Amino acid sequence: MCIVTRQAGMARLLLASALLLLQGVGCTGADSDLLPGGVPTFAGIVDLEFGETEGDEPYLFTRVESIVEDPTGRILVADMQSHEVRVFDSQGRFLFRFGGEGEGPGELTGPCCLAFGPDGVLWVRESTRYSAFQIDAAGARYDRGLRIAHGGVGMVAPVTFDAEGRLVDVGTLTSPEGEAVTARFHRESDGSVDTVAMADPDRQATGSTAVSRTFRDMQMSFFVRQPFGPRWVHGHGSGGAWAEAITSEYSVDVHRPDGTMLRIERSQLRGPPLSRDERARAAALVDRDLRRLDLSNHPFGIPERKPALADLFFDRSDRLWVEKTPADGDELREADVYEGAELVARYRWPAGVRVGGVPWVTESLLYGTTRDSLDVQRVVRVRFHPASEAGASSRH
Repeated sequence: MCIVTRQAGMARLLLASALLLLQGVGCTGADSDLLPGGVPTFAGIVDLEFGETEGDEPYLFTRVESIVEDPTGRILVADMQSHEVRVFDSQGRFLFRFGGEGEGPGELTGPCCLAFGPDGVLWVRESTRYSAFQIDAAGARYDRGLRIAHGGVGMVAPVTFDAEGRLVDVGTLTSPEGEAVTARFHRESDGSVDTVAMADPDRQATGSTAVSRTFRDMQMSFFVRQPFGPRWVHGHGSGGAWAEAITSEYSVDVHRPDGTMLRIERSQLRGPPLSRDERARAAALVDRDLRRLDLSNHPFGIPERKPALADLFFDRSDRLWVEKTPADGDELREADVYEGAELVARYRWPAGVRVGGVPWVTESLLYGTTRDSLDVQRVVRVRFHPASEAGASSRH
């Protein structure tokens, strides 16, 4: 196991993060300093990183979409292509693994997403089902399984539970017009399902369109997306809360467990302009679509600006994080954090840390992944401190 390599990599990220936060560079958005007075800012510094190019096999990751921390501080990592969950201690030392490819009890197929249920059982979302495990110091013991709702097969989606403790299964359903829409399926213990459609089909399809083409006498539809264009995003919290938005506008609809809705808006925020490199990448994507679909004209142009929002997600305290889109070359990511409609904090962390498809975030910690120039994936833990403290610590 390459302890020196892992510690050296972590030290470089720690130093770089501290210097960036001290200098205050890389702030996202044109209105970064327009928050109301008294709203605290928290700076995130990488304090743990593990993952290898070669060497100890438990540290060779393929595709990590979900990382969680258990009540004892152990770190659980779902590795999709190795079909297993790996467990590490709080310092990143490998402890044990469970799963392995298969459909039998205790086996896993493409595990993407992890969450602890209200009863402390670990739920693992796979390609076609959920598997639940009892986790203790000795390892993992299979508890039970549940098939994924129709239309959710193969999706990377968070595992959450509503106010009644029902598993919330995110998948797709067919609208009365015959279009596929993403929905929430609240699963009863008797197998019945309470379904909630999350937005109309046109809203969910923002930034993309279907193009029909005939191949070998068959009419086929292909989806084309605008490079750096807007998209529909959604996030899911515990207790039944969820939120959705179109990334081109800082306007988020938050759906509360009691069925009411509130809206969060900051209309003055615009996304950053595309850089020269980004425009070149967008032009290459447009050219690829024209060639592969034999189109004379692309359905979308190249936008002048990127969307205002990058993503949104809930933390373990059910606060909503609204992540803003960074400019090309920014060294930090930034999110506004809300309790209800009240802006309560701003968080910043190194831009190289990707929160992932299924975030695990607290008031003081964020788990994510990084990729180096060789496309090697590593698990990263970011620890947050008040920005003034982070700056002071970097000077000593």
